[in-house]
Amino acid sequence: MKAGTLTWLLRALAATALVFPSAVHARDAVVKLRTEKVALYDKPNGAKTAEYPRDKFKGPWPITESSAEGFLQVEVDGARHWVRQYAVETNKAVRTTAECGAIVAGAQSRATSTRGIGKECEK
Repeated sequence: MKAGTLTWLLRALAATALVFPSAVHARDAVVKLRTEKVALYDKPNGAKTAEYPRDKFKGPWPITESSAEGFLQVEVDGARHWVRQYAVETNKAVRTTAECGAIVAGAQSRATSTRGIGKECEK
């Protein structure tokens, strides 16, 4: 390969890296700990292996898997652990469907309206 071709190829690769961000940054990740200490587990509903303090958290933990029990598998300092989903904040988009007729905490709240809310419950 000629030196000019190699230089052009390297420049093209560098420009592509600037235009298209790395897939690592686009992955779902834990971005914040909600509690003072987050318990790390060996598996969903498994044994607690350690606790991670909020003040030691320095960056996103990539999410590698999620479970039906409400746990997320994350990479912490090069090792994989499971955390409870409610104990952390993520950049992962959460989608849900309407639960029609649900009563929270056994009491009905005052009626309010927001445009478009409840369209799934119309009969």
